[in-house]
Amino acid sequence: MIDISDKSLFIKCEDQKTVRSPLGFFVELLQQPIWIPLWVMVLMIVNIASVLYWPETLALIIFITFMASAMIMMLLYSHFGFEKILGLGHILWIPLLIYIGIEFPTAEQPFQQYLIVLSVIITISLVFDIIDLFKYFKKKT
Repeated sequence: MIDISDKSLFIKCEDQKTVRSPLGFFVELLQQPIWIPLWVMVLMIVNIASVLYWPETLALIIFITFMASAMIMMLLYSHFGFEKILGLGHILWIPLLIYIGIEFPTAEQPFQQYLIVLSVIITISLVFDIIDLFKYFKKKT
């Protein structure tokens, strides 16, 4: 097992502030209860599956939103560690869900079925995120 206190999982910035390496995120993720890394794997697979529908503009938007969310999450992790505030990384999924709802009626099958699965998965994740963020900020006050 990898020790998360290992200094190699941290990066020293120019201003001498220490931040966590993104590698540490995955190390800490694998140390969580098994359902959490499995859930993250499902999120990744369903979002990345959007490449199968790339002739669709919405599929490209889904992929870009996923990648942007991952970057936000890594930025949050580098500053806060593996904390419940990581739920903010999925903030872009809210406007994405609205846009999916607008575009859904004009989508063709099987893309429409994919959008249903993605929307359900994202909604469940956002519920977890809202609960985690509430707990995080309540703890901070």
